[in-house]
Amino acid sequence: MERHLSDKVSTIPEMRRILAVRGYRELREAVEREIAGKTGADALRAMMLAMRRYALDRPGLSAATFRTPEIDTPEWRAAYMELGAVVLGVFGQLGVRGEQAMHALRILRSLVRGFVLHEMASSFLEPLGHDQSYELAIKVFTEGLAVLRK
Repeated sequence: MERHLSDKVSTIPEMRRILAVRGYRELREAVEREIAGKTGADALRAMMLAMRRYALDRPGLSAATFRTPEIDTPEWRAAYMELGAVVLGVFGQLGVRGEQAMHALRILRSLVRGFVLHEMASSFLEPLGHDQSYELAIKVFTEGLAVLRK
């Protein structure tokens, strides 16, 4: 495991912390790559697609980012805040700021994670394409942000 992590690991909680931080950093990098040169709704769509793709491609690291008492460290919080700053910047372009942006972030995380968990578990029984449903989810979320604008 140390060979894959490039860090010395002596305990399971330490390994979980390293994986959680790596997951947030990789996700932030993926989001930044995808939103580069985009603004507003285009940036939001690119960000949401990148989040889903990352979770599907890296399910272990994506799940590792979920907050638990053993990974809630200053390093984890910093990685979380760095990703949050990118996401909040996109929301700001759409006129959603402050507390309302924090609500939007919470809703976004729930939407992406929930969708991906159902997709990975094959719990969607309807014969509809995941990509088409996710595109509709992006549209509903984007248009729904009007509720949070002040």
